[in-house]
Amino acid sequence: MCGINGILGLKDEFRTRDLLVHMNHKLEHRGPDQQGIVTRPGIGLGHRRLSILDLTENGRQPMLNSSANIIVAFNGEIYNYKALQKEFRDREWRSDTDTEVVLALYEKYGESCFEKLDGMFAIAIWDDRSKKLVLARDRMGKKPLYYAWADQVFVFSSEIRGLLASTLIQPVLCKEELGNYLQFQTVYGPNTLLRGVKMLPAGNVATVQGGILDMRKFWTLDKAKETHALTGPYDKVVKQTRELLFQSVEKRLISDVPLGAFLSGGIDSSSIVAIMSRLSHSPVKTFHVHFDETEFSESKFAQQIATRFKTEHHEIKLSATDFLSDVNEAFEKTDHPGLDGANTYVVSKHTRNAGITVALSGVGGDELFGGYPVFKLIKKLHKLRAAGNTPVFLRKNLVRLLQKRMNDSQRRRATQLAELPNWSLSQLYSIFRTVFSTEELRQLGLTASAGSLADLDSSNPQKIITEISVAECKTYLENVLLRDTDQMSMASSLEVRAPFLDKDLVEFILSLPDDFKPLTPPKKLLIDAMGDLLPEEVWNRKKMGFTFPWSMWINHELRALCEKHLKFAQDKRILPYFYIQQLQLSLETDRNENWNQVWNVVVLADWIQRNGVTVD
Repeated sequence: MCGINGILGLKDEFRTRDLLVHMNHKLEHRGPDQQGIVTRPGIGLGHRRLSILDLTENGRQPMLNSSANIIVAFNGEIYNYKALQKEFRDREWRSDTDTEVVLALYEKYGESCFEKLDGMFAIAIWDDRSKKLVLARDRMGKKPLYYAWADQVFVFSSEIRGLLASTLIQPVLCKEELGNYLQFQTVYGPNTLLRGVKMLPAGNVATVQGGILDMRKFWTLDKAKETHALTGPYDKVVKQTRELLFQSVEKRLISDVPLGAFLSGGIDSSSIVAIMSRLSHSPVKTFHVHFDETEFSESKFAQQIATRFKTEHHEIKLSATDFLSDVNEAFEKTDHPGLDGANTYVVSKHTRNAGITVALSGVGGDELFGGYPVFKLIKKLHKLRAAGNTPVFLRKNLVRLLQKRMNDSQRRRATQLAELPNWSLSQLYSIFRTVFSTEELRQLGLTASAGSLADLDSSNPQKIITEISVAECKTYLENVLLRDTDQMSMASSLEVRAPFLDKDLVEFILSLPDDFKPLTPPKKLLIDAMGDLLPEEVWNRKKMGFTFPWSMWINHELRALCEKHLKFAQDKRILPYFYIQQLQLSLETDRNENWNQVWNVVVLADWIQRNGVTVD
C-alpha cells in the first residue's frame, strides 16, 4: 500500500522533480519505507512505499520495464498477481511484486489490462511510446486518486494534500458543493470541496494525451448485478456465499508483514475473524474499540468471538477524554472532510502501534447483504407506493395529526413523503439517505446536486434489494466509508483490506433475486452462510453499528472544541449565521440528537483552517 503522485506538462524537468519531492513528502504516512521519483521531459511520477510484498529493493517504485519506455506508479494490492504471472512463462521476473505484473500486463494488453486485476488499486502508467498518461482506479473505489488541471499542467495524487503540496493548485472552497456536504455529510465524487479538484470515479480508466483527458468505465455495479444467472435453490446459494467468503478472505491473507483484523462484535467482522482463524496457522490478532457508555459498547460480543477463536485480542478502551487527545491528530490527518473519519483513525492508530501493517475489515457487509434499516423501510414503502397516488392534502393532514409522536428526523421524512407527487424507488431512497430536505437546504441558501444519488430501477420486483445495494455502494460506501477508511488507516501507515468487497462475491450477491436475500432478520443470507461458526448471541441480536457515543460527548467533553470551530465557521461566513446559531444552541442540552450536523460543521471548519482554504 502506497501513495502516488504525478505531474504532466511542465517543461522544466528539474522543477517537476522538485515539486514531486514536496508532494512525496506530504504522503510520507502512506509509504514510510521508501520513496522514488522518475522524470522525463514533460512528465514525472512520484511514489511512497509501504512494503507489503517483496520487502527488498526490487519492489522500489516507480518501476520501469526492461526497455525503460513504460513507467508505473502503483498503490494497492493485486490478489491474483501470482495467477497472472503464469501468462508470462518465458519472462524472468526481477521481483516478487504485483507491481511488476501490472507492468507486464500493460505491455501485453494496453489499457484493457485493468479488467484482469482482482484487488484494490490506483495506478498511474506513463507510456513513452505514445506520450500518454494512463490512470486507473479499482472497481469499488477502495483506493483514491485525485486530479486537477493548472492551466495546461495536469497534476494527480493519492491525496488532496499531495496536489496542494505541488503549489500548482490553490485551495479555494467550492461553495456550490456546500449543499452536498451538508446533505450527504461529505461530497460525492467525482467532485470535492475544492474548486477544480476532482476524483477519478471507481472502475474507470483515464488517459491524458495531447492536453486532452478521456475517461471510460471498465466495470460498473450496474453490469455486476447481471453477471450471474439464477443459481438456486436457497441452500445452494448459501453454500456458494460461504465458499466465496472463504475464498475472498484467503486472497487477502497474502502478505510478507503482520496481519490483524478489526473486530466490532457484529456479524460482519466476526465472520471475517472466524474465516481467518480457520485459514491461519497462528492466532489472529484482533482489535476492538469499546466505551464506558454501555449502550454503545459491543465489547462482550467481540470478547465472545475472541474467546471462541482463541485470537490475540486487543481492547482499546476509549473515553471522551481519551478521544479529545486523539482528535487533533485525526483532524490533522483528514485529507477530505467527512463525518466518520475520526472513528477509523482511532482504531487504525492503535492497531498500527501494536505492530500490525495489514488489517482486514468487515466494511461492505451491510451494503451487500441488506444490513441497514433503510433496506427494509424502502422496500416496504415501495410495496405501498399506491399510497403515493392519494391526494397530497390528505397525506399532509395525516402527518400533522401524527407529528407530535415523531422526532425531528421522522417529521422531516414524513413531510417529504406527504409532498411527493409519486413514490418512485429513487425518490424514496433520496428521502431516507439525506440529512436535509430540498426546502431546508433552500432556507440555508444552498442546493444539492440532483444527480448525487443513484437512479434506481424498479422495473424488476425481484431486484429491489439489489437496486438499494447498488445505490448504497455508489453513494455512502464509496464516498464516506471507503474514503474515510483509506485516509485514516493510511494516516497510520496501515493497509485495510475488505473481503466483503471482493469482485466475485459482489457480482454473485448483486445478481441474486430478492427472494434469496430476505431482510428478516437483516442479512439473513450471511447469517445462514456463517451462523454455524458464530455464537447465536452475536448474530441473533439488534444491530448496533460501530459508532462513538457522539450524542453524549458532543455536549459535554467535546463542547468547548465544538464551540471553537462553530465560531470559526460563523466568523468566516461559511454557512448562514442562523444555522450556526441553531447548532450552538443544541450544545446546551444533555444529549444532542443533531450531533451529526454539529460534528460535520466542526470537521469542515477545522479542515478549512488547517489547509488555508480560501472562502470566497
